[in-house]
Amino acid sequence: MNHDNRFESAIDLEEQPEYRDVPEFDEVNDEISNRLLEIGNTLSNLQRNLDVMEQKVGRGNVDKYQANSIALVNSLLEKFRDLSVYSKRLNGIDSDLLNKSQVFVKGKLNQSLKGLLGDFQESQTRLSEIDKELNRRNMEVIRQEEEATQAEDGYHVSPATRQKVVVEYEPVNAEEIEYQRNLVEERERDIERISTGVNELNEIFQDLSSMVVSQGEIIDNIETNIYSTLHDTRMASKHLTRADRYDRNKRKFCFWLWVIVCVILFFMVLIIFA
Repeated sequence: MNHDNRFESAIDLEEQPEYRDVPEFDEVNDEISNRLLEIGNTLSNLQRNLDVMEQKVGRGNVDKYQANSIALVNSLLEKFRDLSVYSKRLNGIDSDLLNKSQVFVKGKLNQSLKGLLGDFQESQTRLSEIDKELNRRNMEVIRQEEEATQAEDGYHVSPATRQKVVVEYEPVNAEEIEYQRNLVEERERDIERISTGVNELNEIFQDLSSMVVSQGEIIDNIETNIYSTLHDTRMASKHLTRADRYDRNKRKFCFWLWVIVCVILFFMVLIIFA
């Protein structure tokens, strides 16, 4: 028996369950994995967009980035809604039908989904806070414009001069005020939609946290068993290697001892019959 055969026979791993063909699991696994990748990429774009918005607040026009952020949020909401269908199918599969590897993958998919969902909700909160800050600044502009208009209307000048001032300045102020009010109202609607989206996702994935905690314990146990098995395998390999080395050294020693004895006997025979 060679060293490899002794090594294979000596390692006594825990009994592994036989392979179980669950086509639905394989299908759902592929669908969820692809969608998680898409969500991750879109979420990265949203986060970069928000970084730019936070830098430009008060220092430049952010309307383009605002529109992009809203579009990305809406896209992510739709992707999470779509993903929820496959998530329910995944968690509807009885774990008793799965082998340990499939249970491990199932838990990891739920953990990834929970992580991306948390990152998305954090990004939604960031966007809402940016919108609120922009609205605060817009309201300040409106207040200043209204005060300027009131000051102009309060000048003590002749009726003809006052009429001329109102004609020259009031249309400009009115247009600016109306523009700022429209921006505020639009952002208020965006904030409301974001809040609704957060609540919707919380409702859709309300059981996800408990699933992740429960499956996380299973994953930890599997990982512990893997590391324990790996450690035992390495220790067994070391012991077998040491035993094999000792066995080879012992055989060499016996061989050379036999050679020495033969040489001594040979010379003794020569001496006796010389």
